[in-house]
Amino acid sequence: MTTHKERVLTALNHEQPDRVPMDLGGRQTTLSILAYENLKQHLGLSSLSTNVMAHTWQTSYIDDVILEKFDIDTRHIRPTSQVNDTIGEHIALPNSDAKFVDEWGVSRQIVGDYANLTGHPLQKASLTDLDLFPWPDPADDYDFEGIREPARKLYEAGEYALVGCLGSPGNIFEQAWYLRGLAEFMKDLIKNKDFVHALMRRILDIRKRNAELYLREVGEFIDVIQLADDLAGQDNLLISPKSYNELVKPYQLELCQYVKSLTKARIYYHSCGAIAPLLDEFIDNGVEILNPVQVSAANMDTQILKQRYGKNLSFWGAIDTFEVLPNGHVEDVEAEVKKRIHDLGTGGGYVMGPVHNICADVPPENVVAMYKAGLKQGNN
Repeated sequence: MTTHKERVLTALNHEQPDRVPMDLGGRQTTLSILAYENLKQHLGLSSLSTNVMAHTWQTSYIDDVILEKFDIDTRHIRPTSQVNDTIGEHIALPNSDAKFVDEWGVSRQIVGDYANLTGHPLQKASLTDLDLFPWPDPADDYDFEGIREPARKLYEAGEYALVGCLGSPGNIFEQAWYLRGLAEFMKDLIKNKDFVHALMRRILDIRKRNAELYLREVGEFIDVIQLADDLAGQDNLLISPKSYNELVKPYQLELCQYVKSLTKARIYYHSCGAIAPLLDEFIDNGVEILNPVQVSAANMDTQILKQRYGKNLSFWGAIDTFEVLPNGHVEDVEAEVKKRIHDLGTGGGYVMGPVHNICADVPPENVVAMYKAGLKQGNN
């Protein structure tokens, strides 16, 4: 009998597995805290505890009881935050206006079931101010030693594909504008390039330290390692390909190369939006898996993506969280799953999951329907 791990690795080798593998519970493929509460209640599992994955994103861990119920093929290896990771003060509640500051000094406020950015500590900074900024140390923010033994046990059991998460997203461009403010950073890209390079170098060095601390513990055990950087909106890129190649790609390339020097795991890269114009650059960086495949964005037709990039990229996600999951009926969800498996899963190269973290506007019935349809349609 095929193990979950074999199924995932077969797909990522661009070979046809016995069925399309499915993912749930990762950094970009989990549920918001409120959505998880809804799902637990729907499944009659309200007694399960709720553990916060990331206060910054208001996401939750998924209990193994639910992962097994849905026959999920992956398990995610993520270091716990040094702050309280259990249900507590930063949980999003209806009409909540809770505020907090993350480890980078970026201010956030919970709105609905998401934590929006409200303050940027480097918004008025000069180049010399970067030397004075209290940069975070990943060693202070995450417990890396605590993940080695659980990862080793899962690896030796050999049942599941192990997906690595650094703790942080591993982003560079996004973190730069979180610190600077989007409007100010966009101006920097044109008028203040020395500042851009200095800021992104600082962030990259922290990401590399994060990767070293993480992969020193579990690099030999994991099959996939997640990195991320949103570079596109709904209709187009956030910056031109020229700006990307000049100001962003060198830092992403260096991070990818550094990660590859520490692990044999495949690089999974998350970028929302209409990201198709940069896919050749991502492949050149060493990216092997594209997530989330935002099918609602411009030029993200899954059939075309598979035809153009399917030899070099696997696809991870693609089940629409913009319209189908929140607003569709069960039959619409089933049709969505069937289409994405047909477009992306033929000949391997696809791991099914939601386009992004499932929020509270998604009926739990549709979450269940998605994974039931994956089991039913996945071997077609």
